[in-house]
Amino acid sequence: MREGTNPARLGKKHSEKGFFHHVIVPVYVPNLEGYYKDGLEILKRCLESIYNSVHDKTFISVVNNGSCDAVKSYLNTMHQDAKIHEVIHTTNVGKINAIAKALAGHHFELVTITDADVLFIPGWQKAIYEIYENFPRAGMVGTTPLSWHCKYLNENVFLDNLLNKKFKIRAVKNPQAVAMFYKSIGWGFVNPQIHQEKILSLQVNDVIACLGCGHYTFTIKPELLYQFKQNHADELLSPKNDRDFIDIPSVAYGHWRLSTYENYTFHMGNTLESWMDEEIAKNKNPKDLALAEAPQFATKKRNKYYVQFKKYVVRQLLYKDFIFKKLLAHKGLTQEQVLKFMNR
Repeated sequence: MREGTNPARLGKKHSEKGFFHHVIVPVYVPNLEGYYKDGLEILKRCLESIYNSVHDKTFISVVNNGSCDAVKSYLNTMHQDAKIHEVIHTTNVGKINAIAKALAGHHFELVTITDADVLFIPGWQKAIYEIYENFPRAGMVGTTPLSWHCKYLNENVFLDNLLNKKFKIRAVKNPQAVAMFYKSIGWGFVNPQIHQEKILSLQVNDVIACLGCGHYTFTIKPELLYQFKQNHADELLSPKNDRDFIDIPSVAYGHWRLSTYENYTFHMGNTLESWMDEEIAKNKNPKDLALAEAPQFATKKRNKYYVQFKKYVVRQLLYKDFIFKKLLAHKGLTQEQVLKFMNR
């Protein structure tokens, strides 16, 4: 029998305690051998860097996606120490489905999804907010600017800004950070120097945003994550999942894929290196992580049929090599630099 009234029925509403920015970290470290031998140490540095760099209205969720007992124990300790707000333990359901578990039951104004081998430095949230505040069509924003991301599903940006004088080639703000990223993932370029020196970018007021956004860490508006709630990803890890669940929805209504001008995140990979601890020590005590109130982010959408039309026009015309080379030259590259930029 039941006696009395369940306190949960007394009309209390679900409260997010003032949080408005959700950080989600799916973690898969099945063992501490071979490829994963430094996995736990890399994860520790990732989560410590997040904890040390976010403001007090950030809600941190970690999904243990079938990791070993050592990782599970560490995450439980982080949760007990209140360094993360939520830890979800599950079998390996794949990256996309793990993210869906963290999204369930929450609604925040912005969501950052990051791999567990990313090192954050203070200032990344402020830089992202400045882009959302100044670029109302920004949908997905990264914190590692990379020149070769500029064309990928960015037809919206190109056609919307074709005649914009502040849409142009600029010098890369932090060439060393870009070089470190390329090295960390083992990607080689025929002409690597040009991609460490020049990047396509936009400017509104005094805020510069670079074209393109990667997957290893990004921030996105929650309304663009509807695929996570409607579908299930069959594959554990695949580029197709990233495209179907993240990329395509992020541009479906005319949103732009952008990155911060300065580099705020580093890819650590699966091997522990001395620079990681040096970077963490350097940013151990940021000045002020308290935030009085949430920024106001405007959203501008375009009709999805018009977006499809733009996509067709840009791909059929602007993205053709001959025309795109002309565009790069018009936006600030020399003829020699254009050839190097295209031949990566």
